[in-house]
Amino acid sequence: MFNMIGRNESATQLWSQIFATMAKDENSAIVDPEHDDAEGERQLRSGLADAGWSPSVIDERVELHKAQVVSATITSPGVNPHVEYVFARLCDDVEAAMDRLRLDSYAHVARGVEPRVGPHAAMTNVIMTDESIITVGSFLFRFCGLVARAFTRTLLLNPAYWESSSYSEKAARDHLRANPALRAYWLRIFLSFAVTGTHVMVPFRPATKGELLLFEQVARAMEIFSIAHEYGHHHLNHGRRIDGDPKQEEFDADQFALKILYEVERKPLLFVNPYLSSGAGGAILLLALEALRGAGEVVTGARKRPSATHPEISARIARFDTVAVLKPIEFSALKGFRTASTRIMATVDAEITELLGNAPPDFLDQLRALTQHR
Repeated sequence: MFNMIGRNESATQLWSQIFATMAKDENSAIVDPEHDDAEGERQLRSGLADAGWSPSVIDERVELHKAQVVSATITSPGVNPHVEYVFARLCDDVEAAMDRLRLDSYAHVARGVEPRVGPHAAMTNVIMTDESIITVGSFLFRFCGLVARAFTRTLLLNPAYWESSSYSEKAARDHLRANPALRAYWLRIFLSFAVTGTHVMVPFRPATKGELLLFEQVARAMEIFSIAHEYGHHHLNHGRRIDGDPKQEEFDADQFALKILYEVERKPLLFVNPYLSSGAGGAILLLALEALRGAGEVVTGARKRPSATHPEISARIARFDTVAVLKPIEFSALKGFRTASTRIMATVDAEITELLGNAPPDFLDQLRALTQHR
């Protein structure tokens, strides 16, 4: 049952048709009715225990996860209900921020989770109406979570170094190479999503107590940027004009997202999150997706072609500084978070590119064979 009826009935009806078509694909990410929930809980408990969490805390987190699943509003029958829960929470945060800014276009948005693999979010216009559908892929939040964990562990190798004046790409790569397990973790993330569109090839290594706050800040900032960007496309009526400039629309949606992130952070959760207000979360997500595309090109053997609709990632991030015009002193202080973030992701991208470039041909052939079964 689709639970989105309101001022967006046309969008709800269209999404039900789109989703039904997607769900028929043999590779659609629909929850297996024979899935062993007990085994999933065992893996969750084991991973949390290995990360150093106490039995009582593990019990609390397991019960919280179950409660979230039960309370999830279903927009797309058959997809992971926990994804539905997280998606709804993030959309609510974005819409609350829009409401405070007196932007009411969100009232004409329907939400849905696409039963497709891969980390993505999208906005679809409903023809002849002012309604839109905001969707995320079934594995977007898994991707953001894994990147956030790996990012946290990379930053913590030497926290002050990444935005210091003594930074150099060579020394940064040496930091990562000195931690082969972390380097391999990054590689597994990008290979797993490049080959399968999912996290299946990545070991489950939850955040430790010392990593948890930073990890959650980074993941939340990445996720809200992704969703706010799509709300920006809707609010700005993108995709409805034949003569529209798609690349300029991407820049404009980024700017909208940055304003929303800043407004979300004006009503913080328990702790302030500079990865939201600085736009660093958006930079991490864009650079991670760029690194994933690069890994995918190596795996598939496809040649990179300039996008006709999306600007270069570097150009998009360079324009993040435009929000500093509003509060120059504050954004000058926050820019360090974005500087460190872009340096970390550039270091990771360089290492992944080199590792894959030196991979044995037989290994790449095996990966390409796997991609054909997606």
